[in-house]
Amino acid sequence: MKKKIMLGIIALSGLSMMTSCNHSSVSNDVLVIGMECNYQPFNWTTSKNTEDTLPIDKTNEFADGYDIAIAKYLSQDLKKEVVIKRLEWGSLIPSLNNDEINMILAGMTDTHERRESIDFTDPYLTSDLAFLIKTSDVDESLGTKEKPMSYDELLNLFDGKSLVCQSNVVGDDFIETYFVHNKQNKAIRHSPAQATYPLAANDVLGGISFAMPAELPVVEAMTNLNKNELRVLYCDYKGFLSSEDQNGLSVSIGVKKGNSELKEELNASLAKLSAEERSSMMAKAATRSSESAL
Repeated sequence: MKKKIMLGIIALSGLSMMTSCNHSSVSNDVLVIGMECNYQPFNWTTSKNTEDTLPIDKTNEFADGYDIAIAKYLSQDLKKEVVIKRLEWGSLIPSLNNDEINMILAGMTDTHERRESIDFTDPYLTSDLAFLIKTSDVDESLGTKEKPMSYDELLNLFDGKSLVCQSNVVGDDFIETYFVHNKQNKAIRHSPAQATYPLAANDVLGGISFAMPAELPVVEAMTNLNKNELRVLYCDYKGFLSSEDQNGLSVSIGVKKGNSELKEELNASLAKLSAEERSSMMAKAATRSSESAL
């Protein structure tokens, strides 16, 4: 999931419930959400006004993505107004602790280091690791959902080839940690990271790179770029990812330390949303991302 930096502007949602955010502190009566609006497929900016988007304050642009879908769901379920602030990644936690926002909904992973300064809800998305590959490059019997590839099999398959991912996400780190610096001395290369998943997927489609690691809903959505030529390669990632890196495949909502009231409300609302519904929401967001990015 996401871990570094992007852009910043203040944005206002329009769920049929609207509010301003001119004050310097916020209460739990309003969901004041910090995100980047520049990290596909979790959140990004678009010029299209659709049922999946929210308007960005004082611009003619709109925000879309999985985080926006979750924000809409929480607003409707909790019957609370929503304000979205678009902030740089590095400003999210300081803004939360300074009471400029009361939630971080930005594809953020719950880590021990971050828990020292903020609290987290239960995950609002937990996924599996998979790879996007060209159908013609790998036998259809390999890397299936029923028989995922082991780490050794992946290393043998990727030997002499290059892997690519979107920049500033854990999948890009996984390439370096588990494949480039593998202990079997396989010659696996790391292609320059792309700005978005769709652009990385296009590298795979064009034969520039052999495979792209990402969360399963993202990989499934990227196959929509060309269903005849791209497919999912499943892997037994629990056999080689560390527990910390497995945790990196989950994202949670950040709240200010001690704000147990909001944390409990959010957890109760998220508990009503099934894993299937969450995966569907992510797949739809990733599909819209692929359609808008190329």
